[in-house]
Amino acid sequence: FRTAQYEDYLAARGVKLHYMRRDAINASTIRQLSGYDLVFNQKCLITPALTRRIIGNSRRTLFDFDDAVYTRPGRPDRWPTSFRVKRRLHLWLRKADVVTTSSRYLADYAGRYSSRVITLPMSVDTELWRPADDRQQEETVIGWAGAPVNLPNLNRLEPVLRAVLDKNPAVRLAVFCGERPALQCRYDYYPFEPDSEHEFMRRLDIGLLPLPDEPYTLGKSPIKAIQYLACAVPVVGEISGGAPAEILDPGNSIAVHTEYEWQQALQKLVKDRDLRQSLGAAGRRLILERHNKSHVAEAVYRTIANSGPSGA
Repeated sequence: FRTAQYEDYLAARGVKLHYMRRDAINASTIRQLSGYDLVFNQKCLITPALTRRIIGNSRRTLFDFDDAVYTRPGRPDRWPTSFRVKRRLHLWLRKADVVTTSSRYLADYAGRYSSRVITLPMSVDTELWRPADDRQQEETVIGWAGAPVNLPNLNRLEPVLRAVLDKNPAVRLAVFCGERPALQCRYDYYPFEPDSEHEFMRRLDIGLLPLPDEPYTLGKSPIKAIQYLACAVPVVGEISGGAPAEILDPGNSIAVHTEYEWQQALQKLVKDRDLRQSLGAAGRRLILERHNKSHVAEAVYRTIANSGPSGA
């Protein structure tokens, strides 16, 4: 989402990307860096010694991060680990010629250490991620899509989902994931298949966004929320501020914090089709305006081109 999806656009503008894995960096590859116009570091927190060698051998450097990499999901790091992570991050923020982030929230953090911060929002292809052409189904579909590592967030909603499903026999729950969830309530499981998630999203009437209440969440620009809204699917989720609140607002989603609020919000949307459609339409407009791949691609190009020594 930060580089690969823009490859064709960048190539048409004369920018060629060469990818290098973090574990492939060695003395030989560092010597080659001077042959590139720009070294783009996508949130790799490398040792200070290696960072200085990379920056010293590069014409220009750009550091990009789209998560709160200064913390981590779940249990916080112990002090020595936290100190080490922040030391590495802050070195890149201070020394990189340009810093890019995905949200104003992360840009504010980066701005403490750099005066060269640019916000490049997360984006999707709005021709691919779009509303269904014709929704004739009478049933209402509540859905969740995500990676197996995030299944605990869905599983903890089981009491809420079971209560909503029991009250509304015509409502379906659909899950798209690489692993079957451990839910005991009724649901339809859609195994992960590459390049098919957008088709799943179009089947939905309501999108679930359960987020853990932790510092890491505040810096997360949830791509799933963007995908839901791009397909005109209103979101119910735990939105407590930070980067998620830059995407989700009362015009396109319902914020919840307790099981009772979850159940009330889902019940409200299940019963009110007009509300679902108005929230979904507002969400679609937001994505077209701010998270449209074609618009963001130009901003990515300008950032890269302006960072190069010869505009290339």
